[in-house]
Amino acid sequence: MISKEVIEERKQTIANDIDKLEKTIAEVGKQQEQFQANMFALHGALQQCDQFLELLNKENEENG
Repeated sequence: MISKEVIEERKQTIANDIDKLEKTIAEVGKQQEQFQANMFALHGALQQCDQFLELLNKENEENG
């Protein structure tokens, strides 16, 4: 037979699990923001490489 104590213990276990998941979700959100920032930085670096390649092509055309 289920007792009040068993239900209260189960309830506390569930509440603890909820707390852990909320913390994990918050951490993942912070990681996602960092990943997004890193991706933007990499896209910026890629664009800069394209600009450098364009400059080199123009210089080669002018000198070629």
